Amino acid sequence: MPEELKEEMKLEVGDGDVKTEVSETDTVVAEKSELDILKEKLAQVEQERDTFKDQLYRKAADYENFRRQKEREAAALLKFAEEGLIKKLLPTLDDLERVIKNADKFLADNPDAKIYVDGVKLVQQKLLKMLEERGVTRIESLGKKFDVAYHEALTQVPKSDVEPDTIVDEFEAGYILHDKVIRHAKVVVAKAVET
Repeated sequence: MPEELKEEMKLEVGDGDVKTEVSETDTVVAEKSELDILKEKLAQVEQERDTFKDQLYRKAADYENFRRQKEREAAALLKFAEEGLIKKLLPTLDDLERVIKNADKFLADNPDAKIYVDGVKLVQQKLLKMLEERGVTRIESLGKKFDVAYHEALTQVPKSDVEPDTIVDEFEAGYILHDKVIRHAKVVVAKAVET
């Protein structure tokens, strides 16, 4: 805009008795600075909004992770809630197995006791079934390779007819609850014969 027109376009703004002249360029400059201030405020508010939005997403993700962790812990607690009771029942199961294992010797002297031995076998079967329903399985050891995750070696014996580290005898059965060993099998392991 030419300078002559700017001079002609001066406006008179009055406030009571005092009158001031404001040129159009002054008004445009004032509007630009006000617009710049508003743009800066808008950018600041948008930045705060983005910060709060990011915090919200992070808190939501933290909460979801926490919820999932607690669900896993509760499931694990339920899964292994009976572990203590089952561990206490295992020695009783061992006693029943010893009675059955030695029953032939006892029955040779007392053939009338067969009904009692049959009763013990029935109790053992019921106990085994109940344990299986709760996720307990027996660790099969005889003839298997020794594995520290499942077995506890009580002793080693020299054997030439089997490979070294093969389990040749079991003193006490081991058990697994779901996927966790709750009692290691106590075993005798073969070792190479020294010549």
